Amino acid sequence: MKKVVLVTTETRKSDSIAKLRDFGLLHIEQLAGSGERLEELKKTRDMVDRAIFTLSPDASEEGGGPSSFDAALELARRVNRQAERIRELSDDVERFDREREQVVPWGDFDPLVIAELKKRGIALRLFELSADQAKAAATVKNLFPVRTTKSVRYVAVVDDGNLDIGGWKEFLPPETSLSEIEGVIKDRRSQIAHIQEELDRLSASRGRLVRVLDELNGMVQFENIVTGMHSEGTIVYLKGFIPEKRSEAIKKMATENGMGIIITNPDDEDQVPTLVENPKAISIIQPVFGMLGTIPGYHERDISLFFLIFFSIFFAMIIGDAGYGLIFLIPGLLGMRSGKKKTGKVPTAMVLLTVLSSCTVVWGAITGTWFGSQFLADLPPIKALTIPAIASFGSEESSQMIKFICFVLGTIHLSIAHIWNFMTELRKKPKIRAFAQLGWLSMVLGLFYLVLNLVLDAEKFPMPTYSIYMLIGGLAAVFLFGQQEGNFIKGVIKGIGGFLTTFLDSISAFSDIISYIRLFAVGLATVEIAKSFNAMASGLGNDVVGIIGSVLILLLGHGLNLAMGALSVIVHGIRLNVLEFSGHLGMEWTGVAYDPFRKKETK
Repeated sequence: MKKVVLVTTETRKSDSIAKLRDFGLLHIEQLAGSGERLEELKKTRDMVDRAIFTLSPDASEEGGGPSSFDAALELARRVNRQAERIRELSDDVERFDREREQVVPWGDFDPLVIAELKKRGIALRLFELSADQAKAAATVKNLFPVRTTKSVRYVAVVDDGNLDIGGWKEFLPPETSLSEIEGVIKDRRSQIAHIQEELDRLSASRGRLVRVLDELNGMVQFENIVTGMHSEGTIVYLKGFIPEKRSEAIKKMATENGMGIIITNPDDEDQVPTLVENPKAISIIQPVFGMLGTIPGYHERDISLFFLIFFSIFFAMIIGDAGYGLIFLIPGLLGMRSGKKKTGKVPTAMVLLTVLSSCTVVWGAITGTWFGSQFLADLPPIKALTIPAIASFGSEESSQMIKFICFVLGTIHLSIAHIWNFMTELRKKPKIRAFAQLGWLSMVLGLFYLVLNLVLDAEKFPMPTYSIYMLIGGLAAVFLFGQQEGNFIKGVIKGIGGFLTTFLDSISAFSDIISYIRLFAVGLATVEIAKSFNAMASGLGNDVVGIIGSVLILLLGHGLNLAMGALSVIVHGIRLNVLEFSGHLGMEWTGVAYDPFRKKETK
């Protein structure tokens, strides 16, 4: 990336920004614009956004809605007015419902009668009494029972001025009768239904409002840049970043449009955006990064290649079943085909799904795992594909072998990180610092033998003598070279001073290798759950009821197992790349995506 400063005049800034938007390649440094027009545009944008949220996204969009921009805004205002009216009516219904619940025990009476009696000197009051209070009130004059339940007595009492209510709960009559309250509720609900029908019809225009929202976002962005540009008198300027190979293009654009331009290398304090460009074969992993929202920092490495390779392996081992792999493979192939027909391009996500599911089929085939069924695993064509040493229905030794494979994968994965670090550090100064990465590599390889000895079988995997030397030598290399900054002696002292941190990091490396056993554990769980559902289904008998029950159990059970497997891939398969591997690379994933200022295409 190159840092760009574009300079223009106050009077020409709007035209210059329009030209820059048409150019569409400059990532502009964040600006804080201001002004009445900007605030008005934001309010309009929020208004349209609320209208879109109100309308149903599932409605047909035949006709596309209002053709003009102003008509679309008026539509959004109408939608919001109607939505607000629904909220007001709903509040009325809720309020009258509460009032109705209080009045129902007293029945349907006209409150005006009570008011009329009061005018004539008869003060009629209504109370809710407990059973004990009702007994005590038996001697009260002019007390009239209205309704009785097991625990409450509803009574009317004529207050002659000497009434001792003794903590009685008084009911204050509403302004309208029960029948009138119910009529109001019915009317409000009818109005809500009528308005909702209108909103359902207006939902056909939701797509047009979405396009208008995109236009408004562009207008807000444009106004924010124009009003947020730095100024020095009548001169205004902004900063941004552009890929180095586009530097000449922006120079030409600036010259043609009378703008001044300065192009330099970014400073250390600049927040330089990250542009990840990979060949098509590797870029299929991008949907995973998009889902995670993770972007490498500008000075960090792009791990797309290794992420794709190891994620494919992890996906296969976690799902672990060739039958499940076929279930994933079918929608992947169909999605590629339909996407090609509709848009002329093969959807990247579907290509990735096809690759991942194909790897799963291969792993499931060589382990003899087909829907967790031993019957299928023993069929001659399937058995011929199975490698006995790692067969899912094999002996305990096959489980040990898969654990061994997990640790080998982990060691290779982490070793790649330190080899890559070594090659990167060699291009920096002082180069001697790179040898600390060889120390870490030596420790990872030595820890591999320690893991095998402790986790698998100490007799089968004894610690070789050279592995001890690898651990000690690696740790020494980290102390000697890890903190070098030019003065060797000071670097050694500084490295020894960080003994505790280095020691804890070495323990962390040990646990990181062990962490790869999750591939075995989750894969085993998937197989065992499948076997359990198969056993449940086979025990229901051969009659019609048993067959139907078996089919339901198999569909629900394997469907649940597939869903759990997919979740496990996200939790475990991604973790091993984003945490363990990236941690050894020293990545922090603090990047900002390269997002050039340009006119967004609306659908």
